[in-house]
Amino acid sequence: MNQNPYQAPGMYAPPPSGIAVGAPSRTLFILAGVGAFLASGYWALMTLLLVAGMAAGTVSGTTLIFPVILIVLYALRGLQIMKGDVAATRRILWLHGVGAIAAMVQMASGNIILIAMNVIKICVHIFGGTMAFLAHRSASQVRG
Repeated sequence: MNQNPYQAPGMYAPPPSGIAVGAPSRTLFILAGVGAFLASGYWALMTLLLVAGMAAGTVSGTTLIFPVILIVLYALRGLQIMKGDVAATRRILWLHGVGAIAAMVQMASGNIILIAMNVIKICVHIFGGTMAFLAHRSASQVRG
């Protein structure tokens, strides 16, 4: 309601209500994107090892399909997150979660080299997943 009877009704702007909330932290989105790119880079290195195994004749060519798909998925989500896509932060949480669980399962039935590689993989997934979660949470708090 307009408190001033001499002022036109359209001239009155109500005072802002609530606490003003700023934009979500861009740093969290950048770090979440870095986590996605680290996961993509990990799978690129694993793919190079598989290619070396193919050259030696110990690995079949069909084993390259899954790592290449993961490289593309992580890199695509990383680009989307770097652009500030909040939905991509939620989608990459699934990738990081499934990747970490798969690494733990692989660690149970492997040699020392496989265990060391999966520890690195788990660290990448923990970092990327944590940053994606924090970026998603900060954006959700801004939206209300």
